Amino acid sequence: MKKIFLVIYILLSVNVYATDKAKCEELFKSAIYNFYLENSCKFDKRLSSTMRKKFKDQGCEELFSDTDMKSLNSEVLGSSYQAMKKVGKDTFCEDNRDRYEKVTK
Repeated sequence: MKKIFLVIYILLSVNVYATDKAKCEELFKSAIYNFYLENSCKFDKRLSSTMRKKFKDQGCEELFSDTDMKSLNSEVLGSSYQAMKKVGKDTFCEDNRDRYEKVTK
């Protein structure tokens, strides 16, 4: 009986960990994307700083190695740059302004 409870506990712990890590990864990616918007489009609500603080406050840093964080950072910045390059800076910034403003309210 103890083994069954132990297995259930382990499975629940793994599931919660995976969910937390996925949420933390999305939070980190959002922070980097908003950092890109703030620097490239001159959006000024400091949303990226708020998201990075939330990432840290929720203990997300413990779930990722420095290598993981650098890789995610490069992935987001690279895809953001490619998206801007594809449509042009003005269009890219205009297309993202409403979402950025809604999140800061």
